[in-house]
Amino acid sequence: MALALAQSFSPELRHDSGEKEGTPVIDARNIAVTFKVEHGTVEAVKNVSFQLYRGETIAIVGESGSGKSVTARTIMGLLTKRAVVSPTSSIGYDGKNVLKFSERERRKLRGDRISMIFQEPMSSLNPIYTIGGQIIEAIRVHRKIGRREAARRALDLLKKVQIPDPEARLRQYPHQLSGGQRQRVMIAMALANDPDVLIADEPTTALDVTVQAQILNLIRDLQKQLGMAVILITHDLTVVRQFSDYVYVMQHGEMREHNRTEEIFASPQHPYTKHLLASEPRGRAKPLREGCDTILEGKGVRVSFMLRHGTFFKPQMRDLVAVDSLDLELRRHETLGLVGESGSGKTTFGQALLRLINTESGEIYFDRQPIHGRSRAEMRPLRSRMQIVFQDPFSSLNPRMPVGQIIEEGLIVNNIGASKSERLERVKDALVSAGMPANVLSRFPHEFSGGQRQRIAIARAIALEPEFILLDEPTSALDLSVQAQIIELLRKLQDERGLSYLFISHDLKVVRALCHRIIVMQNGKIVEQGSVDDVLSHPKTAYTERLVKAAFEVA
Repeated sequence: MALALAQSFSPELRHDSGEKEGTPVIDARNIAVTFKVEHGTVEAVKNVSFQLYRGETIAIVGESGSGKSVTARTIMGLLTKRAVVSPTSSIGYDGKNVLKFSERERRKLRGDRISMIFQEPMSSLNPIYTIGGQIIEAIRVHRKIGRREAARRALDLLKKVQIPDPEARLRQYPHQLSGGQRQRVMIAMALANDPDVLIADEPTTALDVTVQAQILNLIRDLQKQLGMAVILITHDLTVVRQFSDYVYVMQHGEMREHNRTEEIFASPQHPYTKHLLASEPRGRAKPLREGCDTILEGKGVRVSFMLRHGTFFKPQMRDLVAVDSLDLELRRHETLGLVGESGSGKTTFGQALLRLINTESGEIYFDRQPIHGRSRAEMRPLRSRMQIVFQDPFSSLNPRMPVGQIIEEGLIVNNIGASKSERLERVKDALVSAGMPANVLSRFPHEFSGGQRQRIAIARAIALEPEFILLDEPTSALDLSVQAQIIELLRKLQDERGLSYLFISHDLKVVRALCHRIIVMQNGKIVEQGSVDDVLSHPKTAYTERLVKAAFEVA
């Protein structure tokens, strides 16, 4: 048995290498990367090897901190100056070790023969340049062609990635596109020069399940057209099962197991692989207590925005209705799921109910008190009773403040705690309740993993002892196992503190595990609502059925 396991976890030899024709397009051997830190070094990747053949998709999976992205960035030559790659490491491409390339040679390779799609397109696209300008630049860096010809190529690429109205998109800026459209632009830029290898680093993490399926199917179709090899880096095992040919499993910078995709799912060998496969959200919300009062209610809530379009010299304005006269009722101790695709109005509706954005019409009641007519100053006494946890904790936590100050800030603003020492105790209690040690007060957000940062964001919210928390996609960017931990944490806090949650998500698996009821939104309207079991097991609308199918059915 020990011998069989040792063979299964061979760091270099693929199980199907004898079936492959030709040499690998990427042959990585003994990749080892360390980072210089204040008190020494950290080993991020430890002697990792893998092979990628033309026309195939391999998946590199593992939790945050496993070394997946560092491995990809090593191939691309995008490591920071603090990173040190072992001299015994090699990455073979076209018979050459790319780790020996000069910076000029790497720039020529990067974006031309080997391209990469990053996890968050909004942070990868330049906000002050148009979409067309950025794609044209990616083309002209590697090709000696005129701007007009490059513009035609950019338009062809947007058509290829199936962006609606591609001519108009060329003139738009990143913030004017949805998340799915921005990711399509990133794919267009990556394909600008017909690469041999495409590295997709968590390309669908924060996207709706339906948009996720569209993006992955698009990559697969383009792969067939262009004969590309694809490295898919992800923590989403459903995606891996659908779209990869071969799987490499990483943990703590080491390769734990690798095999054909069907073998990994049918017969995992390593305990860590088994742990990953068992980490999908499980369980159900506890039944509600009888006679629970209503804590939050919205009646006919309407939110609209004025959008500018047309040319710079002849601008035109149009009214976009984001939330179209909606009703909602949330009871104490209840978790109500608000689901739908990007642009359906989920987050706008949630923020309107908290009076974080203005409403055009409608009534909002918190603990039976009308709050729809209150000013910002009049809302302030209620803010400690209603809190919000955002999707991306890294952007919602001040990077210049240590954790202790981040959590204490809310206490100071709301005049909670008679002294510094009393506030410090509340901060520590909140951290411990959120599953974090109390000795992290002096550390900064960038020193924590994604799951730890989300726990800190939750600690900041519960430090004020609220009655209601709006959870806006709090698990969408987290690993499956970390998702499960956060779900258990939210359940525990709800039991201990009697909290009510409005849970905004596109992940129906998480919604099924956490929520009592579901509201389904599309284009600013409610199309269906009911208990979790009723909506997910017996959807009444084609839209809900499409969401459920994308979330639970394997292609």
